[in-house]
Amino acid sequence: MNKILFLIIIFTFTSCRYFNVSPVNGITTKNLSEKPKTEELTGKWKLDKFGYELVNEKGYETKNIELNIKSDGSFIAQNIPNFINVFTESKTKEFLNSNGSWKIEKDFSDEKYVLGLNFEKSNLDKDGFSVEFELYEENDKIILWYFVGDPDSGERLLFRKE
Repeated sequence: MNKILFLIIIFTFTSCRYFNVSPVNGITTKNLSEKPKTEELTGKWKLDKFGYELVNEKGYETKNIELNIKSDGSFIAQNIPNFINVFTESKTKEFLNSNGSWKIEKDFSDEKYVLGLNFEKSNLDKDGFSVEFELYEENDKIILWYFVGDPDSGERLLFRKE
């Protein structure tokens, strides 16, 4: 009996690591051995329902939140809640409207690809800042995933391509 329990525990821990199961809803990570194509990322990206619920829960009014990622390496961000940059979050419930540059790069562990967004000066940050969106695959389509603060909190922004 102890051997069976031990095997179940080992399988549980290793399956999450080696079968690329994400933290929520069975979304699997993008193929780690293949860099996403530019065409897969360019276009308009809209925030999902859960993201809007989080924005409202944090006291922001409802606005159309989107990222427009362009093929020339630039992007435009509209109505991004101020909590996307946890280092400059203020008490006011303002939205970030900015532009900047983007690139596909490896994460800090050099294991998977992420979307790096470099925001230029904006109404909320006079120096600009950078964030990384994790790239996941859902039904053969890429989604952009940004954890807000501690990933264990479950707070995240998820964008789907329009």
